[in-house]
Amino acid sequence: MTKKISLCAGLIIVLLFYGNAFSQVQDSTETRGEYPYVLPILGKKAYAKGYNLPLPFSASIGTIFNKQGIILEDFSMAFTQGNEEPDFDRLQPISDLIVFGPSEGRINTLFARVEAWVLPFLSVGGYFGKVWGEQTVTLTAPIEISSVTDIDGQYYGLNLVGVVPIGPVVLQADYSWAWTTNDRLDKPVLVNVAGARVIKRFVNKTNPERFWGVWAGAQSQKLDSETSGNIPLGEALGLDETALNDLDQRWETYTMSPEFTELPRFRQELIRRAYEEIIRPGLEGLAGTTVYYKFKKRLEFEWNMLIGGTYQFNRHWAARVEYGFLQSKQQLTFIATYNFGL
Repeated sequence: MTKKISLCAGLIIVLLFYGNAFSQVQDSTETRGEYPYVLPILGKKAYAKGYNLPLPFSASIGTIFNKQGIILEDFSMAFTQGNEEPDFDRLQPISDLIVFGPSEGRINTLFARVEAWVLPFLSVGGYFGKVWGEQTVTLTAPIEISSVTDIDGQYYGLNLVGVVPIGPVVLQADYSWAWTTNDRLDKPVLVNVAGARVIKRFVNKTNPERFWGVWAGAQSQKLDSETSGNIPLGEALGLDETALNDLDQRWETYTMSPEFTELPRFRQELIRRAYEEIIRPGLEGLAGTTVYYKFKKRLEFEWNMLIGGTYQFNRHWAARVEYGFLQSKQQLTFIATYNFGL
C-alpha cells in the first residue's frame, strides 16, 4: 500500500548536487583586465587579487540511480467505496496489528538544474526532475504479502553549496531541500540532504583550463516522516483475482498453524478482523475499493559514504560521476554541465 508513497526515497537521491569549486585557485602572476560578469558579489575584488573564479552560471542535466531501504511505522488506514469519507478511527486497533517487513525502492531520475555563484564561496541552485522505478513492500503480519508496483512522479528543489580552499584541497559543504510528489500523495514529501566532500584537483600542465578532480566525503538524507494519500486496493496489494485465491488458501493454512492457535483468544480475534476487514474486502470489490493511509517513514540508513570525480574539458564543459554507498544503500549519479557568464 505504500509503494508509490516512498518514491521520495528516491528522492532522494536526487540531491547529489555540488558546485564548480575546482577552479577557485590563485594566480597572482597573471596580468588581467576588469572582471566582466555581474556575479558573484565581491567577484571583482577576488579577481583583482589574482583568483581564477569559475564562470558564475551553469546549466546541468543528469541522471541518478538509487536503491535503499525504508522503514514504515505508525500505520493507519481506512477503506472507502465510491465517494465515502475515510474513517481512520474505525480500523485503528486493527491497523496496529499490521507489521511491515523490509521495503526497498529502486529509483531512476532525470533532472535539469541551474546554478549561480552569488558569492565567490557560495552558490545557489534550483532543479526539477522526473522520477520512475519500482517499490517492493513486504507485509509480514497478519499474513505475509510481498508486492512490487511502479513509481512515477516528479521532484523539485533548492540547494546551497559552500567551498573553502584549504592548501592543496577544497572543502565543500552543501545542503538541499527536495519535494517529491505524485497523484497518490496528499502533499509533496520533503527530503533534506546535507553533504561534505574533500576535493583534490589535478591540472593539465599544458592547458590549465583542463583538469581532473576527485573527492571523498559523506552525506546525510532525512525524510519528512509524515506521509498520507490514497491508492486503489488492488494496485496497493499488487494482486489480481487469481492470486487472491492463493491468498485465501495461505490464510487458512496460517489459522491452523501452531503460531496462530497458541495465541490468546483476543489476539486471534484481532488478527481475524485484520484479515477480514483489511485484506478480505479486496476479494469482493478489488477494483472499486480505495485505501487511505497515514504513516511515518524513515530511511534504513540516513548516512552514506561518497566517492566521485569530474573532468573539465574547458571552462565551459565538464562531466561528473559520483557513487554513494553504505551496506544495502547505493546511488550512482552522472552529470553533464555547461558553465557560462553574464
